[in-house]
Amino acid sequence: MIPNYYACSACQETFNFAFRNAFYYVSGESVPLDARIAGVDMVDVPVRPGWCKDCEAVCLVEDIASIRAFENAYGAVRAGGHVEYPVESTCMSTEQALDSLAVYLRWRMGRRHEVRALCCGRRNYQLLDVAQPLLKHQECEFGFVEPRIVIAGYNGPGPGVYSAADIPLYSGEGELLGRLTWRDRGSDTWAVVPATYPTIAET
Repeated sequence: MIPNYYACSACQETFNFAFRNAFYYVSGESVPLDARIAGVDMVDVPVRPGWCKDCEAVCLVEDIASIRAFENAYGAVRAGGHVEYPVESTCMSTEQALDSLAVYLRWRMGRRHEVRALCCGRRNYQLLDVAQPLLKHQECEFGFVEPRIVIAGYNGPGPGVYSAADIPLYSGEGELLGRLTWRDRGSDTWAVVPATYPTIAET
């Protein structure tokens, strides 16, 4: 589970994610201009929480296991089991889970680029989902940056219906392609605004 935010254990300064979910576009390496993106052409990006040392912020980092892990997940569901990675299959039918895992397996077999921090596309990050608090809060003498989880309910149509969603959309190689804005529930399609990673000065 991705925490809602992080906070210093001593001074309680908070560090929020710019976004907490993201999608891969699995029907190409570029988004067609003036087109809507169908839900079937996207899958959730498996992620872990991290600290980007270039952006100096908490961020999502791609969670890319070995090809064998994806093969094992497909085999487990085919045998009647359930998996939590790369997708939670408990609430899916076996057919739905196999279809989803087949998409992930094809993506993983074609993936060439190393894991990226999704805020800037770089690799200068530190993972935060570790057993011990390893990230010292530089502005506080005694504090460490620790996760905070808030349990709350939600009953609504989801993002992109009543307000623009601003969910990042990435290529299969982790390149930022655009941001999903408005969703049409009838056709399950999204409007997308082109976007690229921010430019960060080399240090």
